[in-house]
Amino acid sequence: MQTSLTFQPPVVSRPAELPAVGCQRAAIAIGVFDGVHLGHQAILRQLTELAAQTKASPVALFFDPHPRTVLFPDRPLPLLTTVPHRERLLGAAGAAFLVRFPFDSELAALSPRAFLDRYFLVPGLTVTSFCVGANWHFGCGNAGNAETLAAWSLPHQIVTTAVPPLLRQDSRISSTRIRQAVTSGDLAEAAAMLDRPFSLFGNVIHGHGIGSAILQCPTANLAANNTILPPFGVYVATAQKGDQRFRGIAYVGDAPTIRTEDKPQVLVELHLFDGHHDLYEQEILVEFRQFLRASQKFASPEALKKQIDCDIKAARSYEF
Repeated sequence: MQTSLTFQPPVVSRPAELPAVGCQRAAIAIGVFDGVHLGHQAILRQLTELAAQTKASPVALFFDPHPRTVLFPDRPLPLLTTVPHRERLLGAAGAAFLVRFPFDSELAALSPRAFLDRYFLVPGLTVTSFCVGANWHFGCGNAGNAETLAAWSLPHQIVTTAVPPLLRQDSRISSTRIRQAVTSGDLAEAAAMLDRPFSLFGNVIHGHGIGSAILQCPTANLAANNTILPPFGVYVATAQKGDQRFRGIAYVGDAPTIRTEDKPQVLVELHLFDGHHDLYEQEILVEFRQFLRASQKFASPEALKKQIDCDIKAARSYEF
């Protein structure tokens, strides 16, 4: 999948708001779409075909926050993608408009029919087709599924397509499976299911300046809130800003050699081989290409700097 994230589709919070941003006829894919993995991409490809056939715009509707965080608040779920990351990936996969649908307890209590009646039969908007995963469920108690949606859609002359799951090694590709691969450090397996390297997308924030002042290795700190992270360590990485891509190394960890806090903050730091390019306060995409070594505490900052020099040398020789 092309990971250029330069296109930001228009975003609304309800289908009824689509006509105000120029979408009167909509083919709609519905899901959570965390990660926009190969299975999600198959749904988006089918969506764009349905949109063309019905002279409509392809719309991706995703729920935020993740329904599981509302239904099971005591079981927090770090995600593969932040909302801005997901929106750009959905745009890259073919969605021309997005509905970021707020998920709350009131929505969770609606029956499947009440959900469809309330939000998809609205003045000024013609829904021509739905596209969902074959395993998709919705409505109170997950009582609705693709068959429920098709039965409701038929009298409204709405085409419904259920896309079968994609398999890898005889198991369904899923966001849960990819999260497990990332947290276990199997980035190759995660990349195979994502169709791109595992990545983080966010704003470059100001750090403590330790990388520049002590280690002579300036870094850009990435804000990566509530997202899955790979194991602590150093990685060969690329950074993308707009259509520009730069090579470097990324560090994920709590900086045990130089930290001063009793409760250390987990950092995502990026060192580019050819400078920062004025990245502060800008959105960048960081792709994790290859694991180099685990995070560790060194005897001194000087020893850490020597190891970082070795890391940079190893990363420069990596080919992709």
